[in-house]
Amino acid sequence: MNQSRHTKSDGFIVASQWLSELFGTPVSVAHIEQTLTQPAQQTLGWLAEQLDVAAEMHTILSILQQDHPNVLAVHLQRRYTTLFEGIFRNRAVLPYESAWSGKDTAIPEMHALLRALEMHVSEDCCEPADHLAIELAALAYALHAEHYPIAIQLLNRLQNWTPGFAQALQQQDKDGFYAAAADILVALLNKASNALAAYVPNQYEGEFA
Repeated sequence: MNQSRHTKSDGFIVASQWLSELFGTPVSVAHIEQTLTQPAQQTLGWLAEQLDVAAEMHTILSILQQDHPNVLAVHLQRRYTTLFEGIFRNRAVLPYESAWSGKDTAIPEMHALLRALEMHVSEDCCEPADHLAIELAALAYALHAEHYPIAIQLLNRLQNWTPGFAQALQQQDKDGFYAAAADILVALLNKASNALAAYVPNQYEGEFA
């Protein structure tokens, strides 16, 4: 991706897509190797500048260079399973809106938003629609397609529950990889929310509420 052609909106979209992938599936060897290529490092460095998260991005990239990708992938896959799949209840940080908001309506509400975007959860996906990765993928698409009313609602939803999610990761993720990613997530949501509030017409506010 050519840095000279990036815009701030591009940054929000790319960051949403990157974090969706990071929280959606365990890190693979191929993912680590791709992240360490020069073009990917340049893009992530640009994202760090846009979101003011240089320290957090440095943490992630430093961890990905600590060992051979084969070794790191196994370690990070175990961390992902421990944190996000609820195998050890006292150490789990579940990536679902309903787990943090306590709203029984989170899943049907997300299905409605996905339908409004003409999106749907893939049949081979075993996760509910309120999974963090799905909400971020929807946000990326809404921003890309300039569906700003839906993007605003998605941002509001995410901002309501991800700070608690990020705080829990600070306590449970001792390695700091996913904790740093969660801090980048919070920064992304704040920056994107402020940017949309500055230029999206007021009549969009409250739509799809």
